[in-house]
Amino acid sequence: MVNLVEIQNEVFILPEYSENNSQEHPLYKGIIAPSNKWIDLACDLAEESVRNGGGPFGAVILQVDSTTGSVLRYWAASNAVTRQNDPTAHAEINAIRSTCSSLGVFHLGRISKASARLFQPGVLSHCILFSSCEPCPMCYGAISWARIPLLFFGATRFDAADNMVGFSDAEIYAELDKPYRSRNIKSFKCSGDKTTLAFNLWRNIPGIHY
Repeated sequence: MVNLVEIQNEVFILPEYSENNSQEHPLYKGIIAPSNKWIDLACDLAEESVRNGGGPFGAVILQVDSTTGSVLRYWAASNAVTRQNDPTAHAEINAIRSTCSSLGVFHLGRISKASARLFQPGVLSHCILFSSCEPCPMCYGAISWARIPLLFFGATRFDAADNMVGFSDAEIYAELDKPYRSRNIKSFKCSGDKTTLAFNLWRNIPGIHY
């Protein structure tokens, strides 16, 4: 499920970081923020997804005017892995795909009025992502490639990894720290004349940088 909703007369105010998180894992030291309507919406989407046979994850992306902080619109998405038989159809991925498609851009950190497909009053806008749960490595990578500068999440990776929930990323994090020869996915680095030809061509015929 992905919804696009236009907003009027609402301003997004960035919360202050809080150090009052002595009960949290060291990963989250100094970043505890109060709840808000957007993280609540992401969590509602996660619950709705479970009731409809999907995974327990939801995500919301806001488009915000970079000068005034006015919220222009938002996209809401939920996990669709089992409904679409697509292991990449995580809530954050679905939200990013929908947002980029609607706006006609691939860079969500700096959206110019001249290039955006949808109207924005100011010269520049940017996007903020709210996820019901701390993004997995795949989703964090997508958020980074989309250049989204601000992320809020609700549950943590440790909440998701609970034995009765069963969504642990620990193996992926551990895998990325290993040399390829020690990883669970048997991997080989191929040598050959063609492996870097596309990069050589790119140097001489630059494409659109992303």
